[in-house]
Amino acid sequence: MRLRQIEVFYAIMTTGSLRRAAEVLHVSQPAASKVLRYAEQSLGFALFERKGGRLVPTREAQIMLPHVNAIFGKLSDLRRLTHNLRYARDGHSISIGCVPSLGLSLIPRVIRNYRAEHPNTEVTIDALHGSEIVSRIFNHDLDLGVVFGDYAREGLTAHHIADIPLVLIDKEREGGSIALTDIDPARYLGLSEKDPTAGLLEMALDEAGIAATPAIRVRTHFMAAELVRLGVGCTIVDALTVLHHPGLPRPCTLSPPLSVTCTVLFRADYALSHISRDILKLMRRELGGDLQTLATMV
Repeated sequence: MRLRQIEVFYAIMTTGSLRRAAEVLHVSQPAASKVLRYAEQSLGFALFERKGGRLVPTREAQIMLPHVNAIFGKLSDLRRLTHNLRYARDGHSISIGCVPSLGLSLIPRVIRNYRAEHPNTEVTIDALHGSEIVSRIFNHDLDLGVVFGDYAREGLTAHHIADIPLVLIDKEREGGSIALTDIDPARYLGLSEKDPTAGLLEMALDEAGIAATPAIRVRTHFMAAELVRLGVGCTIVDALTVLHHPGLPRPCTLSPPLSVTCTVLFRADYALSHISRDILKLMRRELGGDLQTLATMV
């Protein structure tokens, strides 16, 4: 099948009629009908049957549909890629993916400060988990990814931005320092096993001889913090979440201290644009201010 024939087939499958398919494709109905007829002739079987004035997909058409959906998914990716390449060439846009905790603390302030000086720049921000960010960078959907932990991959460049302390938040214990062995395992709220912070914490807990199996696990630091605010239990999260989540108890530092790296990712085969470099400078500046503020809190 030629691409135009696939387009007509897909439009009929999604709209349910030849007339509406022609409207979607901005062609006349006879032209769309002719393309469909040629497609069926080249395939050697019918794609639709007329029943009660309607086009009903044949069994063969239903079998083909998932493959055609995949083709149009790739075409959509290609359109996004060409759009991103055009705007990246002109230097007027940037797309950033960040883990949810940073999307609720660091990144909005960075973008506010950047836009104040560059109001004509087009900015796209997505809050995603680390593995999704890596995938979308490789797919040219993101210029930069901001994550916790190390996502070293071939073809990916990682810039270390800062080490973010991990802290305990617990309404029953505010401020001071706490050893991992003093945390109540029955009240401990855990993070998703896919979270790099969770892996770091579980290794530390194992070394301390603590077999913590949380009854509640969540995928984001912000949700864990919200559960603590509601009095559900205690948890360990990155300090930025605590700093920018109102209503939480004063955090406790961990003894020995633990921290998670904040890393910026981008494709190794791309040179950083001037927008990306400016964004990186602002991230470092904002994080430096946050870490100074945290030093006075704990």
